[in-house]
Amino acid sequence: MLYKPEKFHAKEKSACLKALVYILDLDSSQNNAKESYFLLQLKNLDISEEKYREIKRPVRMDIVVASLKALDNIRAQRFIIREMIMLVIAGCNIGDEEIRHIYQIAEAVGISGEKVGDFFIWAAKGIEWNIEGIQLIEEDL
Repeated sequence: MLYKPEKFHAKEKSACLKALVYILDLDSSQNNAKESYFLLQLKNLDISEEKYREIKRPVRMDIVVASLKALDNIRAQRFIIREMIMLVIAGCNIGDEEIRHIYQIAEAVGISGEKVGDFFIWAAKGIEWNIEGIQLIEEDL
């Protein structure tokens, strides 16, 4: 079964939004790629920018953990962790702090460090794949 964010329930949407806002706020060097990815996820989750602005900021790690723990669906928890990773990687500027926080949140929720590592490897492969595609277009010109 493919797990899609548009099928999220209100509680799952709220947890995802808090997690993404948390990760976005950790990085003081905001960039267009991260902002674009974040706005795309808002749209995918059918969350208005008004709802996003209502989130009390900064979102603390304990709030993210509690929101994720409140979810009964491990797929939703894993999806949210994966999206946090994708948001961090979207700007190609991955800081140790963001990585450490994602591992800590996942561990607190019961997602293994090995699974988080798998998500990071998956995301890195996606970046490599994208770069290779660009190189194929650009080479031999």
